Amino acid sequence: MEINVKDNCYIITPLSQKLTERETQRLNEELLNAQGLRAALDMSFVQDCTFDFIEEIKKYKDISLFNINSDIFAIFTSMNLDKKLKLFVSELDFLNDKHQLLNRKFSIV
Repeated sequence: MEINVKDNCYIITPLSQKLTERETQRLNEELLNAQGLRAALDMSFVQDCTFDFIEEIKKYKDISLFNINSDIFAIFTSMNLDKKLKLFVSELDFLNDKHQLLNRKFSIV
């Protein structure tokens, strides 16, 4: 796990390909250290995640995620997590707090 602090932001990069219960506990401990800072997860190395990770990440309302794998992004949007979490394409978007990813689910009436 790699941790960077820049511009009042706390960025955690998990280095494992799958976020299991053990990795989720380690992330939880690190997120508790980020008090007062904007916290984000760089998901560039993550290819898969377990239900434990999804349930734990739902508890945080002020966390952001970026560099998300398309499979994980599809799960997040189907569970409407894009409405609860801030999802970004890149680290630059997170640092600037612009270009948030949203699934609008428009329908023709």
